[in-house]
Amino acid sequence: MNDVRRALPGSILFSAVLAFLLLGACAAARPAGETGPPAAPRLASAREDRLLRAAGIDPARIACNAENRWGRGLKQDAANGAGQLLELLAPSLRPLADAEQRALRRRLGDLLMWRMVRAVLIEGNNNNLGVIPLWGYRYRDAAGVERPVLVFRTGLTPAPDSLGSCFRTLLEEGRVKHVVNLFDGEIPAADLVAAEERTARQAGATYHSPSESREGTQGYGPWRETLRRHYAEPARRQEASSALARLVHEQILAPGGAPPVGNIHVHCGGGMHRTGMVIGLLERCINQEPLPTVEAHYRRHVGYRDAQNPGGYEEENVRFLREFDCSLFHAPR
Repeated sequence: MNDVRRALPGSILFSAVLAFLLLGACAAARPAGETGPPAAPRLASAREDRLLRAAGIDPARIACNAENRWGRGLKQDAANGAGQLLELLAPSLRPLADAEQRALRRRLGDLLMWRMVRAVLIEGNNNNLGVIPLWGYRYRDAAGVERPVLVFRTGLTPAPDSLGSCFRTLLEEGRVKHVVNLFDGEIPAADLVAAEERTARQAGATYHSPSESREGTQGYGPWRETLRRHYAEPARRQEASSALARLVHEQILAPGGAPPVGNIHVHCGGGMHRTGMVIGLLERCINQEPLPTVEAHYRRHVGYRDAQNPGGYEEENVRFLREFDCSLFHAPR
């Protein structure tokens, strides 16, 4: 955005960009004719419903849904919007070389796209809810009843500090005692993360934040980006795999250095890639689920319908789930 600020007056930039963001966000969040959040089942499968009930949780009291919409046109819409914005503001811009114009258009396009992605998730109320057991792990609830440990998964969710919100009901009704926030992307979400952490701690739950992954003693490094960019390099892949195994051990299998004292909530931005990889490893390596089941769950949560409509499917993530060395979870730490 520094290029933008140098190129045109601040008041014009603010007004123009705000208008485009609001228009783009509204268009992205609701198709024509829709008057509210999309209707969706709270859970996508009867198996998950039975799992909650067996753990003493009423699914109807979890105010999350399994809806996941993949905005196939967002990137192109954002690029088009950036071009229109530059045309609109051309009279106020200082002369720009072709390379500067291209760079400015890319920056504006990225800004618009990630704002629209946020709107799809938050205004569209697309929670991408799922839940799995953590086989072999149990805890005692406040009444002293032994319960199986469950791992909930979502993306970013609206108003996490509001009474009756998806996040609040996971804490209060879903007995979540530890939240693992894996989000480290471009979606503007600092307000959501701050509200989550504050709400979790007020409810007596612990919270792992993305800032800890970068800066704190529990840092795990950019494992997702390393796997995306360097999967073909054995040393880099091993480095990322080891970091991810440590994350799973320290944040899910033994949060705070001890067995879980309640259920766990894992999420990233859309609940697809980082979350899908962590949950997939739990299913394959801890729950001993067959690979076809693991891959089917990955596809469902990335909005995959078929080869022509793959949603956010990334073959490299599935390959990683197939090839990951599960013995890393038992390696000395």
